[in-house]
Amino acid sequence: MSDSVVKVAGVTISNPDKVWWPDDGITKADVARFYDGIWRNLGPWLRDRPLTAERCPDGMRGSCFYQKNFPQDAQPASAPRLVLRAASTGKDVRYIIGGSRATLAAMVNLGCIAIHVMSSRATRMQEVDWLAFDLDPESGDFADAARAGLELRRVLDEAGLVSYPKTSGSRGLHVFVPLRTGTSQASAVQAASAYGLELARRVPKLVTMEHAKARRAGRVFADSFRNGYTQTIVAPYSVRRRPHAPVSAPLAWDEVSPRLDPARFALRTFDRRLAHGDPWADFWRRRQTLRPPAT
Repeated sequence: MSDSVVKVAGVTISNPDKVWWPDDGITKADVARFYDGIWRNLGPWLRDRPLTAERCPDGMRGSCFYQKNFPQDAQPASAPRLVLRAASTGKDVRYIIGGSRATLAAMVNLGCIAIHVMSSRATRMQEVDWLAFDLDPESGDFADAARAGLELRRVLDEAGLVSYPKTSGSRGLHVFVPLRTGTSQASAVQAASAYGLELARRVPKLVTMEHAKARRAGRVFADSFRNGYTQTIVAPYSVRRRPHAPVSAPLAWDEVSPRLDPARFALRTFDRRLAHGDPWADFWRRRQTLRPPAT
């Protein structure tokens, strides 16, 4: 490794030449620079939100762990914190609040690859900004997630709700519905569950709401609990620790197809994707009132 000093957003990246993806030659510094380079797209999804770091200090060569609690004296020390009491342990958790390029660069410096965000802002923790659906194919085949997503779109369209799909950066599909201010986590979970149940009713051989993996029988799990209090989901434009560094890419609905290969959206090639514009550019202008599914 070289001894050159690499700074990104004013943050010195330690071991910048450490290879995180050996097959692609992607280094720690490459990830930091990628995030900094797409800050205009990524920043709005992190700003004022409590974050969970998926830390993979050795990239594809090692394991990962999730970190929620960042004591104030821990790095990144300059990033603001939000203290929330964990219901499961009764202990305080100090979440990092996103909002600056330096905070994101410092998280990458700690080995964070994927960024997970809450649907709530730190200033409005009792409300959500979107309804999220996490369509996770038990088969491991993105084509199943795409089919489920297209069926979900029909259900949402019938209820008059505009929705936005994105790749998860792994094998699944995420669908967001922008919501007007004032929607609680409880109502979001209730609505997501209702839509999931309606989806499973319509295509029972494709979609399930079963939490037990043994009972999913290879179907797509429609996870409604990404909407709960302090729950998180991978942010749009987040890199994932998967082969070739795929990115959780916002899509237009006409791109969603069983033939789509989500691996085409990757760190090394994502500049070409951005050159075609942002299919979610109007997301924040399409806030809606939550409605029950039409049955």
